[in-house]
Amino acid sequence: MITIRRSKKEDETAVVDLINSIMDREFHDAKHAYPTEDVESIEKSYGGIGEAFFVAIDNQTQKVVGTVAIKKEDGRVALLRRLFVAPTHRNLKIGKRLIDRALEFCREVGYEEVVFKTTSKMSGAIDLCKRNGFTQRAHIVLGPIELVKLSLCLREDVHALKEKV
Repeated sequence: MITIRRSKKEDETAVVDLINSIMDREFHDAKHAYPTEDVESIEKSYGGIGEAFFVAIDNQTQKVVGTVAIKKEDGRVALLRRLFVAPTHRNLKIGKRLIDRALEFCREVGYEEVVFKTTSKMSGAIDLCKRNGFTQRAHIVLGPIELVKLSLCLREDVHALKEKV
């Protein structure tokens, strides 16, 4: 069983270890583009109004096996960040549950849109976001690096609202 909850101070080392181990194993060439300063002090980086950091905890081992964060871009837009799931726990719908919890938080706060920016190498996270309703908005090639921007509108469609009336 997996529990999704807000990160606590004592989770920080496990979060950094999880992200670093995934980056070392799967994205070694791109690791320099993803510094971990933000997760070395989660409260400082994600403790503002409209921000949150969630972890997936394996209830048997009490280990952090997944992460997702919400960072405020502005009053209307939130950034989805740090979407990671341990290789040992993939294909168990943990990534979906993390995204669902992050989007629930965004709706509670009142964001209208959620944006996810990454490199094309993070294809698993991109596919997961697309399966959860995100649409690709940009694809930029910068030499050997390809940047991808996905977004999800959280507002109900104006036409759908009119049909309900």
